[in-house]
Amino acid sequence: MKAKLKDQFLSPYLQDNYSTLHHLQQGNLSVEEYTREFKKHLIKCDVQESEEQITVRHFGDLDSRYANVIKLQ
Repeated sequence: MKAKLKDQFLSPYLQDNYSTLHHLQQGNLSVEEYTREFKKHLIKCDVQESEEQITVRHFGDLDSRYANVIKLQ
């Protein structure tokens, strides 16, 4: 029974990390600090997405001033 439950539901550790990754915003962090946090949570969650998907996720939560400059380049 325990094994079936573990297979069906994420552990609290993974739930917390996915939640943090999903709600991560740049806020008062520098772009470098935000990127470091973003990458740390990608590794903890073992996200298996294409580079394009990760890039879109990363830029989506950057401060719009920085995201717009990066998109233009």
